[in-house]
Amino acid sequence: MHKIGFLVNPVAGSGGKIGHKGSDDLAINNPDTPQKVARFLKLAPKDNIKYITPKGIMGEIYFDNSFNVKLIDVKNIERTTREDTIIASKTFLELNCDIIVFAGGDGTARDIYSVVGNKIPLLGIPTGVKMHSGVFANTPEAAAILLLKYINNEASIIDAEILDIDEDEYRKGRYNVKLYGIAKTVSYLNYLTPSKEEIKSNEEELDAIADYFIDTILKDNEYYVFGSGSTVKYILKKLGYETNFLSIDVTYGRKLLISSANYYDLLNLTGELNLVLTPIGKQGFLLGRGNQEIGPEVIRKIKKDKIIIISTKSKLKTIDCLRIDTGDSELDKKLQGVYKVIVGYGEYVAIKTCDNTSVVDNDNT
Repeated sequence: MHKIGFLVNPVAGSGGKIGHKGSDDLAINNPDTPQKVARFLKLAPKDNIKYITPKGIMGEIYFDNSFNVKLIDVKNIERTTREDTIIASKTFLELNCDIIVFAGGDGTARDIYSVVGNKIPLLGIPTGVKMHSGVFANTPEAAAILLLKYINNEASIIDAEILDIDEDEYRKGRYNVKLYGIAKTVSYLNYLTPSKEEIKSNEEELDAIADYFIDTILKDNEYYVFGSGSTVKYILKKLGYETNFLSIDVTYGRKLLISSANYYDLLNLTGELNLVLTPIGKQGFLLGRGNQEIGPEVIRKIKKDKIIIISTKSKLKTIDCLRIDTGDSELDKKLQGVYKVIVGYGEYVAIKTCDNTSVVDNDNT
């Protein structure tokens, strides 16, 4: 009988759509988390497995009678804090759990790691805003596949960095990442997301990309939603605007309409929409990490050929494929394929998306 420690941080990711760039100082639950946990549990293995999980909203409410579940006590079962994560993690350790699966972000990973260290492998279902650490699966479905492969002894146990940032500095556009330790996690094919890596961009490359975009792509009568990242913000800088490199910004042609837009600002846009994105260094994420403001209903308003991807060549060398996790698995499938990435003035490189929407080839056994 495998014992799986299972924990949900209901607050993680609650700042994403509102453009808060973190959730550490918020006391509201993320409305998207139940759906993501359900996506994981739909494919999660059940046979010869006991899930050990806290009472209430940190685990109990997500399971039906088809799972073998043991409930544990935490301090709060209605409005949780990091103290509850720590209490649960201590219990997982005491009960000799084989692995801890958690839904959350970097803060949750930090809290669990502070208790268990590298004694138990950690596997994250991505529900946070910032997920720089290397213990997160690409999607909830990928987390289920990784757990299954671990149970069947088909996955590798590897070292992974536990990273986090200062959210106050992050919201001011200052990117300070700290290493908190090296955890154990589960790896199989490309279902696990690598740790985020900051890539120093060559200014000549950025100039060429921005000039090409402004000279040949930018139209005066269309909206442009500019994602986060210094590569994208270099275009806005060329247009005369200094914006936070973590924000989502909107222009109408060359005119800046909204700086630091949130999900609801974007939903209200009408007319022809273009989306300008750059992948995250080493992780390769286009959507779903650090730009949750661009949610599924916004993306559905944008034609696939209106998604414009830019990257420096040095960053692209660190990426094996493009990752997409919009929060809607059906939309993720529609966005799969090969994309042309602008890497210079009139220069493109073709890169495919990761196959992170595979269905487990069994019936949850």
